Amino acid sequence: MRITLISFTQKGSLLCKRLVDYLKEEGHSIVAYSKYGGGELPQMEDNLSALTGKAFEDSNSIIFIGAAGIAVRAIAPFLKNKASDPAVIVINETGEYVIPILSGHLGGANSLAHKLASFLGGRAIITTATDINGVFSVDVWTKENGLHILNIENIKHISAALLNGQKIGFRCDFPVEGELPEFFTKDTTDYGIYIYDHKKQNADKQPFKNTLFLCPKLFAVGVGCRKGIPEEILEEVFLETLAAENIPKNLVYCVATIDIKKEEEAIIRLCDKFRYCLKLYTNKELMEAKGSFSSSGFVRAVTGVDNVCERAAILASNHGKLIMGKRARDGVTVAIAERAWRCSF
Repeated sequence: MRITLISFTQKGSLLCKRLVDYLKEEGHSIVAYSKYGGGELPQMEDNLSALTGKAFEDSNSIIFIGAAGIAVRAIAPFLKNKASDPAVIVINETGEYVIPILSGHLGGANSLAHKLASFLGGRAIITTATDINGVFSVDVWTKENGLHILNIENIKHISAALLNGQKIGFRCDFPVEGELPEFFTKDTTDYGIYIYDHKKQNADKQPFKNTLFLCPKLFAVGVGCRKGIPEEILEEVFLETLAAENIPKNLVYCVATIDIKKEEEAIIRLCDKFRYCLKLYTNKELMEAKGSFSSSGFVRAVTGVDNVCERAAILASNHGKLIMGKRARDGVTVAIAERAWRCSF
């Protein structure tokens, strides 16, 4: 995860430095700035608005160490929607209060706030209604189960119904394991959730008066590329490959490649832009993948494995089905595998 931290006082800068060290140890990519000069952190050179705008484009999470009002004014011009906005957290300079103010569920701000509060010995201040009332959170559940939300605006209707004690209808095109929670029903209701199979192209059906449409993220995309590939080229080949298979980019749940590409900027940027998980495998792990794969002597000489993209896709899909073998263009190789998915309770 890419995280931007911004602090405004000398005391805040000291706290910021502690968080930078902690988050780097957790494996995150960090950039941090301090308005207060003379410390270990780089001093802010751009104005706060420009820096915040850049963070909205480049980061998954933004942490402000200072007053909540400063953070609110800074992020206001850049807000788009809950599906794409980064997580935003405000921490007071003593580390006593950790407050998620944007993208608490889908962006992961609530979860990150709890982790930071635990590290700092502070308190996460959670304000989302479903959390404080102990009610099922649809957006957290969809994220945990790898589901894409087609009509995100309907989440508020489902959450409101649950908060009012109403039962929610449930339909699913996939196998369902376990018993439905007590707040779900297979009866006809005004509010309901429909988990559909995008290949059936039946998401236009309306099983409930107010339906929240969900679709599993089924696809793992294996990638390989030459060193230093421009991010525009990688993204273009990536999206062309998905389009050729009629796969919406929102139904990809991860990108996979060999571990020597862990710092390849184009791959990192692609994953950050579309919020994909990046899975990395050693050449030994890739060679142990089961299946029939195309082979390249050149790739083997460079990486120690005869094929990166197909093998990575299969491993990332938990040995699913390779639905598209290696596609190569302009120094980029792409392959797609589909995992088996079922709804579990």
